[in-house]
Amino acid sequence: MYIYAESFHVEFSIENDWIHWVKENFIAELHQTNLFTKAIFCKVLSHQDESGNTYSIQCFTNEKENLSLFQTQYSDRIHQLIFKKFGAKVLFFTSEIELLETFEF
Repeated sequence: MYIYAESFHVEFSIENDWIHWVKENFIAELHQTNLFTKAIFCKVLSHQDESGNTYSIQCFTNEKENLSLFQTQYSDRIHQLIFKKFGAKVLFFTSEIELLETFEF
């Protein structure tokens, strides 16, 4: 299992609009690629600062190639949509992760 993760720092002034936009648009864009089996949307509780909150969207796939395919064919367009809508009030970085093992408790 492989995970494509995006972390976003979102300024307080647009936070509610951004959350709504992610749920209505960003997740739909991810789904339409047909590259991922699921996505989870999280709020990061550590690393808070006075300007905004940090969020993470993690997209799961069984194929490592889907990570590269997403980066080359979809990522730029989706990031342009974010910038067009929110400008520099949303900053982000991406990570590619390999799931080694899951432990259930």
